[in-house]
This record gives sequence, structure tokens and C-alpha cells, in this order.
Amino acid sequence: MKKFLVLGVLVVMLLSGCGKKAEETKPAEAAGIPGVPADMQAAFTQFGSALEKQDFAGAFLSLRSAMENFWRITPLILQNERFVKSDGNTFGIFEPKETDEFAANEPMYLYLEPVGFGLKRSAEGKYEFGFNVDFSLESEKEEILGGQKGFANLPFSSWNFNTEIALTFTYTFSGLQKGRYKIITTVHDAVSDKTATSEKWFSIS
Repeated sequence: MKKFLVLGVLVVMLLSGCGKKAEETKPAEAAGIPGVPADMQAAFTQFGSALEKQDFAGAFLSLRSAMENFWRITPLILQNERFVKSDGNTFGIFEPKETDEFAANEPMYLYLEPVGFGLKRSAEGKYEFGFNVDFSLESEKEEILGGQKGFANLPFSSWNFNTEIALTFTYTFSGLQKGRYKIITTVHDAVSDKTATSEKWFSIS
């Protein structure tokens, strides 16, 4: 097994609202969408009614309610997975790396956005959520070169029902020869049994 070193994890979260275009949530259609929970359909209907009255604050709250219901029923999803140029990122604010090629011992910054993670209320009324993360490194021939369970343990507590979270993991490997490799990052939801995996190929030049 080749020796390597993995260092660092940075997590940045941005507290902000979620939007949805009015034409996508017409109340006349929302009332009978098959498979949509009743509370989510009610939120869509309330959104339409509030928007018709130009009660934009009320419409926004209805959309947030629908988003919270969606968050509870969706599996964990990892979106916008990419290598970026640094670890100083917030949600949607980053500088993408143009290629997946790295020099030997060069730090790799993996950015991703989790969707659908669980949140629970604490006794004081805060939302608690978080992630436990494993990783493994594979060669192009699918040989496992190493890895670590519990690479990161990331607990959070917030007064808001946060949905816009950015995670940036810093990987630094030593002892890798030229070639292609794959980082497998497995994110476990700390509140539920949801799990999602990111697989990113990269080259050592």
C-alpha cells in the first residue's frame, strides 16, 4: 500500500432563503399532484393565494414550508461536486479548477453541496444537523490504496432551518505516481440514516 497523507476539512455554511418561480407552483395544479404530501400541497396553495394578494412575505414563508417538507422526504443528494482552487468557499461562491490534473503533493479542494440532510430541534429550539464523512482512494484499476472512516465529524446548530450548505474537503496525497485515481467521499447524515457518495477522478501529472 502506498503511503499518503490527507489533511484538512473546511465547512462553510450560508444562511439564506430558497426561491421558487411562481409559474412552477400554480395553486390550481398543486391541489392534485399525485405523490405529493398533503402538507406540501397546502403550502403550494398558500403560496398562490398569498402571491395573488401580493403578500410577498407570506408567499416566501409558504415556499419555505414546502422546502422543509421536501427536505424531510428526499434522500441525501450531493450536488455541484467539483474541484476548486481554494478552501475559502461559501455556498455557490467559489473559483472552479479548470482541470482535474494535479502535481504530486498538490492540495486538492473538493467542493460539494448536500441536499436533503436531516434537521432536528433541540430543547432550546435550535435546529441541529451535521455530517460524518469517510473517504477512500482508488487506482484506475480499482485497487484500494487507502482511506479513513470518520475522516470528518461535522456537527452544526442554528436558529434557522438551513438548506444552503457548502462543504469543502482538502485532500493532500503523497507518494502517488503519475496516473489517474479516484477519491470516494461518503457523507453520512448525522440526524438520519441517509447517506450519499461522491466519486471524483483526478490525474497526477
